[in-house]
This record gives sequence, structure tokens and C-alpha cells, in this order.
Amino acid sequence: MIRSIFLVIIFCLYISSSCNKRINCKTIIYSFETSIKVYPDLDSLNINDTIWIDFFCPTRLVDVYSGQTIDYSGAENFGTAIGIFEFIGGSISNPGGIGAVDAFEYKLVYGVFIPDSHLPNENRDYEFAEIGNEYKFKLGIVPKRRGIFTISPGDAANVYTKKNKCDKAGFSIKFANTNQHLYFYEQNRPGYTPSEYERTHMYCFKVK
Repeated sequence: MIRSIFLVIIFCLYISSSCNKRINCKTIIYSFETSIKVYPDLDSLNINDTIWIDFFCPTRLVDVYSGQTIDYSGAENFGTAIGIFEFIGGSISNPGGIGAVDAFEYKLVYGVFIPDSHLPNENRDYEFAEIGNEYKFKLGIVPKRRGIFTISPGDAANVYTKKNKCDKAGFSIKFANTNQHLYFYEQNRPGYTPSEYERTHMYCFKVK
């Protein structure tokens, strides 16, 4: 009898612990893979030229964990923080970059600009627009001075929807169909081998 009561108590504690984890909503339930591109993806351009960052993905996506197609429409906080840096010379241990947000003008076509209060000269933060059955983002970047630069859109974490604020999703946002000119980064850091994340998230170019 005592053993049965003990087992019931353990079971209840386990259920309570599991429920509390879901109530706290700290777990990433879904993982989605998406892509972003830059065009024209030339390694060099002139002051006042425009390069475009273009992103779109359907609201129904395949979850990496389960392989199931998930309706993730109505996301309230789906977007990216774009790191913008100028290369000034680094080393294996030093990336050799400084924030360069002010080196450009910005033309936003799809999306919403969210001011970055922590690192405003390093990051431009945006939320994507939901149009029909797609999420869209399109941003023109116009250089105002010479230099060698990198633009790095970040992944989206802890994304939730209007209908379910508890279940969270992570979105991988990697460059595709884009010549990223990573040799500029390698030249800036002699002897350094870019990480997998850097190889899929950095776009480098020179302004003449």
C-alpha cells in the first residue's frame, strides 16, 4: 500500500514538472530552414549603387524535427537582426570589424524596421511582413563611402504566433543563390578558417 502511494506521488510530481515546463514556454517545439539572397551579388560596387537583400518563405513549412508540414501563419516576432561591419584588419583571434550601420542608406520595401537599442551602429533589426501565404522581406542597401564590408542576417529564435504564444520555433536563415565573396573575410583574418555559421550567414563586398 505504501509503495503504491509512493509511486502515485512520484507520477504526480513528474506530471506537474512536465506541465510547468510547458506553462513556462521555454522549449523550442519547431525548427524551420529558410534562405535569403543578395542581388546583384557583385564583389565590388560604387558609392550610391544599391544592393538588395531579399527573403521570402511560405507560412506552411516543414519542421526539421518531425518532418511534418506546420502552419506557422500569424507569427508576431519573426524577423532578423542584420549585422553590418567594416573590415579594418584582424587576426585569427580578432575578427577585425567595426560597426558600419551609418555607412549606408536603407530602402525598405517589405518588412518593419525595429530600432536596436543595444548595438545601433552594428545591427539593423527587422520584422518580416506576412503577405498572403508568405513571409516577405526586401531591403535595399546604398553605400555612402568606400570600404570593405560584411552584411550578416541572423537566425530567428523563439518565434511564436498570435494563436499560440507558448509553442516556439527557430528559423535558420542561410544565404542561397548568392556569391558571398568570403575571401574578403579570409583576407581580413589571415590564417583563420570561417565557421559553418559564418559561411552560411555572411555576405562580403567592396565599395570602390
